[in-house]
Amino acid sequence: HSHSLSPPPPSPMAAPSAAMRKKLQRKFRLRGFTLKVDALEEAAAFLARFPDAEDEALDLLLDELDKEPLKSSILDRDAVRRVVSLLVEAEEAVDAASPSATSVQSALRVVDSFVVPRFHYDPIKKVFYEHTGRLALHGEAGDKAALYRDRYQVLLQRLARDKYFSKPAFESVMTENESCEITSIQSLVGCTGRRWIMGVISQLEERQFYLEDLTGAVPIDLANAKITSGFFVENTVIVAEGELLSSGIFQVCCPP
Repeated sequence: HSHSLSPPPPSPMAAPSAAMRKKLQRKFRLRGFTLKVDALEEAAAFLARFPDAEDEALDLLLDELDKEPLKSSILDRDAVRRVVSLLVEAEEAVDAASPSATSVQSALRVVDSFVVPRFHYDPIKKVFYEHTGRLALHGEAGDKAALYRDRYQVLLQRLARDKYFSKPAFESVMTENESCEITSIQSLVGCTGRRWIMGVISQLEERQFYLEDLTGAVPIDLANAKITSGFFVENTVIVAEGELLSSGIFQVCCPP
């Protein structure tokens, strides 16, 4: 069978009606399948995506199940969900490739934030690992700080992969002027000349802006900074070039 389905945005899952249950059980039985309760609900949720083409969607689902190497004719939720996921992904791929993919329906997609995998970056091993713990609805006191810390580390590792911000393997490969290696704020003490730092804009004192990273904070002087286009507010992560003065203030030469 060759079918083309264009589903509307899915509505919240509701318990299938008695008529829908009976219809699903009958159709699946004709194909030699028996549905467990959770599998029936999964199939009903799939059909709910196509209110104007339920029969067509059901035939397509059954056709694909026939192709699956199932261990048993008694279907559970996982067996049905596996096929449903393949059908949904195939439909989204068709929609993305079609000229009408610019419609609001295909351009917007709501994703449950509790379903999206969460990854953390390990700065020591320099790898991402998936967070497998339970995600609480309400965060704890340290979660806000962790949010900014994780965001900073992700941006820093991306920047470190750029050829202009990575330390050359051989000093002769790039001259000092061409290398823009990021210096931690803590390491600025004792450094001379211009340095590149990456930090979060904050106002730790009234009318005095600072740049903060994971090692410390430094007050900044923007008097001699070159003005370019951009809109930078507090809590924005920026990269700036400048020099640490004897007064302990980082004088910014080039803007973010």
